[in-house]
Amino acid sequence: MPPSRQRQRREPQAGCRRAALLLAAGLAGLSGCASYEEEAREMVASWSAGHYAVTADFAEKKAKDAGDTDRLVWQLEWGAAERGAGRFSRSQQAFAAANETLAYWDRKPDISLSAETLSLINNMTSLPYRGTAYDRIMVSTYQALNYLALGENDKARVALNQALDRQREAAEANAKRLEKVKEEAASGERGNGDASYDVQRASADGQLSAALRANYGSLQGMRVYGDYVNPFSVWLHGVYFMANADGNSEVERAHLSLQRVAAMVPGCAAVQADFAAIRKIRDEGGPIPELTYVIFETGQAPARREERIDIPLFVATERLPYVGAAFPKLFFKGNYASNLVVSAAGREPVRTETVASMDNVIATDFSNALPEVVTRTLISMGIKATASYVLNATARHLHEQNSDEPLYALIYIGTLISTSVYSYSTTQADLRTWLTLPKEFQVARLETPPDRKLRLLAGQSPAVDLELIPGRVNVVYVRTTGVNTPLTVSQFDLCPPLADAKETNPQPTTHNQS
Repeated sequence: MPPSRQRQRREPQAGCRRAALLLAAGLAGLSGCASYEEEAREMVASWSAGHYAVTADFAEKKAKDAGDTDRLVWQLEWGAAERGAGRFSRSQQAFAAANETLAYWDRKPDISLSAETLSLINNMTSLPYRGTAYDRIMVSTYQALNYLALGENDKARVALNQALDRQREAAEANAKRLEKVKEEAASGERGNGDASYDVQRASADGQLSAALRANYGSLQGMRVYGDYVNPFSVWLHGVYFMANADGNSEVERAHLSLQRVAAMVPGCAAVQADFAAIRKIRDEGGPIPELTYVIFETGQAPARREERIDIPLFVATERLPYVGAAFPKLFFKGNYASNLVVSAAGREPVRTETVASMDNVIATDFSNALPEVVTRTLISMGIKATASYVLNATARHLHEQNSDEPLYALIYIGTLISTSVYSYSTTQADLRTWLTLPKEFQVARLETPPDRKLRLLAGQSPAVDLELIPGRVNVVYVRTTGVNTPLTVSQFDLCPPLADAKETNPQPTTHNQS
């Protein structure tokens, strides 16, 4: 056999072997790894049923056993579940750990979007979960609520200020991140040699553009608050400083927050009443009136599901081939109590009203991050799919040229199997998200009844009768995850009593109604 013929046959054969080894290495890296979605099913089931302590214990174990990739998301679940169980000190422990993890990732450089880096990643779940903007804001907000429940009002002040700072920081950070995505997608930083993928060309593909609009276009209608703004956090900040203002500067701070949230949710009577109250305090002076707030966490935040969308491959064929890529899509949950009815003797019942839809907050954040998600997915999936396509074509060509030799038939079959398994195994969307957040934060505002007794009723859950703890500005905090889930209730006083009051600031009381 001529030497030239030998080289033609041996070199592709060697190339196929090298590619097969790469595929095998990728498959080995995937073996035995359960996804966050799979591991979280047990947690979601107990959370949905209102078994918050069980959920917290499960999430704590996962958080402490998790590696760098998933540690943060489990810490978030752990902290929220401990709050649900009324174990506020343990919740603070979890959120302190989450803040440490956030700080750790903040010190690390961003992961490059270049193909050279992403081609080494099996799928987007291999990247560490670094937290979203709303994750950061809610960590600070929940820490503030925990401090208030524990009677540590001064620490709550710091946490509430941090929640607003994180809202401001998020907008700036997102602008920088998106600019980097555009630059790297437009540059030639796609890897070396044949490992290239034209992101801009793929993004301009009509079929892909139509599919993305069909799956994500409806999210644009959910942008009602503005980027990286959680109205509940802003409202809580305003009410806290209205009740605890130390001088005119803090009255003005409360006024600014309540003015902002009043513009965001003009239909919420409680928010509008608070804005009117802070204007009166600012203009006329005097303390906040004796009030009772009922805060209602209802339902469950959206989960993520995988959606397959075809992306174009750019290979030398008569037609443009497409391959299915996996993208995350928000799934919004029903089965929630639409409001809470608060009754007091001799008064008309008051219904809670939505201050913040976490569906909208999360959808806005998701939409803002979508360009980065699409770019990452196109680069990673495009390179792998193109490489698999070329590898299969090369193996088929070798088989056709050497149809009389069984070795090439085996190489061809093995290549088809390896690339198919590899493609299936690595085509996974990143479905990690904080699942123990509520669907909505709602609020009711009423003058504290003389007998300090309330009845709470939501959905099909049993009613809760309670007596308010001593306090000048009382807060009753109610949670339910489903329309039939029993209400979990805790109380705290938002501000210290007046100097001439007989009562001292009490410790919070917590009980579960079952």
